[in-house]
Amino acid sequence: MKAISRNTLVAAGLLLLTACASDPNPDTNFIRVTERFGGTLPCNDCQGIHTDLILKRSASTGAPAGFYLHETRIDAPGGERVNTSWGQWSHSDGKGSRQQDLYVLHPEVGEQRLYQSDADGKLQPLDARGNPVNNAEGDPVLLNRIASELAAATP
Repeated sequence: MKAISRNTLVAAGLLLLTACASDPNPDTNFIRVTERFGGTLPCNDCQGIHTDLILKRSASTGAPAGFYLHETRIDAPGGERVNTSWGQWSHSDGKGSRQQDLYVLHPEVGEQRLYQSDADGKLQPLDARGNPVNNAEGDPVLLNRIASELAAATP
């Protein structure tokens, strides 16, 4: 009789722990409110351009809410040069005529920048004509996702 009581107690305890560990709202959607990408892009007159890109989204809607781009030209003639830009950005999710996600940066000063997302969530820069940027060996140049900050979407 004690064995049955003990087994029943263990089973009840496991059920209680399972209930406590479950998500109370499994339909919660999360938004990446901040995404950070980094890498080194090719450069004609230097060793490369170290790139740090931060994309921000609204925590309530997920809509683009600005970007920050910091670039450092490595071993450039006359010393390392730094360029920082910021502004707004837009996103096309690959539905419709385009087959890939397209990110367009609209800086406050300067020309817009284009990036496409690959299957792993990395960003590949595109030139002014929309062609992928490759390194000297012909391999795609990618910015790796460094970090993301998630927030629960609010209805």
